[in-house]
Amino acid sequence: MDFNTLILSITSFIAGILAIPVGGTFFLTVPVMLMLGLNGLEALLLSRVYAVACLGGGSAYFFIKNKYEWKKIFYFLSGNLIGFMLSAKLISSIHIDTLTKIIPWILLAGIIFLVKDFKITKPHLQKRLMSLIPFVGLLLGFYGGLGGSGTGPAIVIFLSLALGWDMHKSIVNSRLIELIGCIFIVALYLYFGATFTGYEIPVIIAAAIGGVIGAKITFNINPVWIKRALLVLVVITVIKTSWPVIIGLFQ
Repeated sequence: MDFNTLILSITSFIAGILAIPVGGTFFLTVPVMLMLGLNGLEALLLSRVYAVACLGGGSAYFFIKNKYEWKKIFYFLSGNLIGFMLSAKLISSIHIDTLTKIIPWILLAGIIFLVKDFKITKPHLQKRLMSLIPFVGLLLGFYGGLGGSGTGPAIVIFLSLALGWDMHKSIVNSRLIELIGCIFIVALYLYFGATFTGYEIPVIIAAAIGGVIGAKITFNINPVWIKRALLVLVVITVIKTSWPVIIGLFQ
C-alpha cells in the first residue's frame, strides 16, 4: 500500500465515522485529496465515491434499526436529482465562489434556530414549507453537485425546522437522501467525462466501515450535542469561507 492510498484510507475511515452523526466531512476529505495531487474534478468524483460508501454503510445500519419517511424522502429527491443533473452538466463552466460564501451564513441562521429549539407550529406555514421541499432539494442538489460543502448539515437543518423532526430522525432520513443523490451524481460525473482515480476500492472499504461505526454512535449521542457539533461546524465554515473578505476589510 503506497503513501497516498494509506492517507486516503485513514482519512476516509475517520471522515466516515464523523459524516453520519454530524456531516460536513467534505471539508476534510477534499483538501486531503487535493493535497495528494488529485485535480479538482478527480477530487470531486472521489469525494462522492467516499460519500456513497460511508452513507451506504450508515444507511444500511439505519435501515435495520429504523423506519424511513419514504414519501418525504422522494418528495425532496424530486428536486434534488434535477439540481444534481444541472450541476453535472455545467460543472466546468460555473464558479461557485459566491455561493460558497453565502451558503454558510444561511446555515448559521438555521442552526441557531435549531439550537434554540425553534418550532414552526402554525399549520399554514408548515404547509408552505412542505411545498418548498422539492425546490430546496433542487438548490442543494445544484450546489452540492458543483462541489459545494455543507449540503448534509443543510438537509438535516431544513428537515428539522420544516417538518419538526427530532435530530435523530432528521439525520436518519437525510443520510438516505444524500446517499441516493451521491450515487446519482457519481453516475453523472462519469457520464460527462470524469474518470476514476484508482483509489476507489480502499476509500470505499474504509469509508463504509467508518459509516457503520458512525451510525451506531449516532443513537448514543444526545441530540443537544449533535446540534452543538453542527453549530461549531457551521461557524468554522463561515470563518473559513469568509476569511479572505474579513482580511480584505482591514487592508
